[in-house]
Amino acid sequence: MELAAIGKTIRAARLARGLTQERLATMAGISRGTLNGLETGMVKELGFHKLDTILNILGYDLAAEAIPQPPGAARPRSSACRSNRPWNSSAQEILRRMARRYIWWQTPEASIKDPHRVIAQIMDVGTLEDIQQVAAVLGKRRMVDVLNHARPGWFHPKSWAFWHTALKRTSPGRIPPIPARKRDALPDPA
Repeated sequence: MELAAIGKTIRAARLARGLTQERLATMAGISRGTLNGLETGMVKELGFHKLDTILNILGYDLAAEAIPQPPGAARPRSSACRSNRPWNSSAQEILRRMARRYIWWQTPEASIKDPHRVIAQIMDVGTLEDIQQVAAVLGKRRMVDVLNHARPGWFHPKSWAFWHTALKRTSPGRIPPIPARKRDALPDPA
């Protein structure tokens, strides 16, 4: 589903609940201008967390269908790790472009050495359009592989739960624990 269509759904749900744009924007922690742009189709990008917050207030969830399977994509038969599979030039280009945007603290070349990290960052804080683009180019299996090999700090709890449900890795209420850092075995020096 495109962001413009989601915006129309948000507007209809907001009006049905008798909420003003100002009230819904305040509840969601965004500006009224952003909400207006979303409802009118002028906003082209909105982060996952903001969109999820708005939809939750209105009683909706982001559906797994928001992440399309690439047309004509063959489903892999094996569930083995796909990390050793080579990345085609289209995948490398999208990873480089997304790394520049989502992992700004290092160069894209350094970032794409760990493609799972780039994909995890997009899944965690990316816009709907960027997530859809990554899913279309790389496929859902790569996204599942990222979940299976996630390291501590890669996902916020809300994103972790969403992706496990959206990618049908588990049912709601049965989300596996998010990867956590292990405490140091040695005490701090005195």
